[in-house]
Amino acid sequence: MIYLPPNVANRIKIHKYLQSLDFEQLGENPMCPKCERVALRDIGYSEDKIGQCPSCGYRGRMETTLNEYAKRQLYK
Repeated sequence: MIYLPPNVANRIKIHKYLQSLDFEQLGENPMCPKCERVALRDIGYSEDKIGQCPSCGYRGRMETTLNEYAKRQLYK
């Protein structure tokens, strides 16, 4: 189970698109170190943890997954 801060949980409740997402499946996706949003795996992810963020365009090494990010409460 992923625990989110109350302000994020409230925003998710409002958006119908976000309600349809399965956050347990997204939990293995990397987190962008630049903008702290869920990113996508890119070529080379299995060897070098390379990902690309659709929000800010950052492409590079992404060590943390969404599950780790939420578990260690790394959000600001």
